[in-house]
Amino acid sequence: MGAYRGESAPLVRCETVDLYVPATAEIVIEGTISDDPESYEIEGPFGEYTGYVSDLPTPRPAMQVTCITHRHDPIFCGSLEGTLPGSYSENSVMSSVQRAAIAWNILNGAGIPGVLDVYAPPITNGVNIRVQIKKHYQGQPKQIAAALWGNSAAQYRYKHVIVVEEDIDPSQDEQVEWAFAHRVNAGAGGVVVFPGIFGSPIDPSTPLEDRDVQQLGTGLWNRMVIDATRSWKEKRRPEWSGERFPPTVRPSEEDETRVKARWSEYGLDDLY
Repeated sequence: MGAYRGESAPLVRCETVDLYVPATAEIVIEGTISDDPESYEIEGPFGEYTGYVSDLPTPRPAMQVTCITHRHDPIFCGSLEGTLPGSYSENSVMSSVQRAAIAWNILNGAGIPGVLDVYAPPITNGVNIRVQIKKHYQGQPKQIAAALWGNSAAQYRYKHVIVVEEDIDPSQDEQVEWAFAHRVNAGAGGVVVFPGIFGSPIDPSTPLEDRDVQQLGTGLWNRMVIDATRSWKEKRRPEWSGERFPPTVRPSEEDETRVKARWSEYGLDDLY
């Protein structure tokens, strides 16, 4: 908190436990938590980040409250949980930024070169992640997926990984869909499924028997990587200016500039 504020946060000692809390906290709930499983109580089901209600009530540690203190007319702060199309929660937006940053750190730590951007669509809360790279070798997208899936941060995230090149903005759905349509050869390694790896026990698309935490220790996910980069198996061709893929059909910058300069003259202002 002090790092975010740029100055230390005033603290005050709790009334019944040997801890310090922010002096300006709205509400402070003090208590103890036992590690004795006999003291656990059933938790859930709750609404989850998936946008569905979790269907796995689970015994969890219970806090024995010893004291509650608060300001006059305290404000109880919270956030919405669960995101659906057309109904974003602040949790999903904040979590997606964090999950993208964590993924980028994982890739840097794994020594993977050429990572330019990492984006987690907020609607997926980091379950889907997109990585933009300057491609260095053919197997790089699979290495990216392997690095993410081998990290403990992937417990509830990074189920589906899509890798694009530097000409595709990973935050723009239109650009990613175009790369998915015209750069993915699913039958030649463009889509790879990694089955039976650890994953979220609250994913409603996973069969219940694969979400038995008491038996399996975690949920089981079938993860997928989509390689939406241009394949290096294609030979460079002189008729394509030495590139592996043919040139795109976008007009030249000069032609686009001339058209835009006369856009109003065409009566198309409301379309620009």
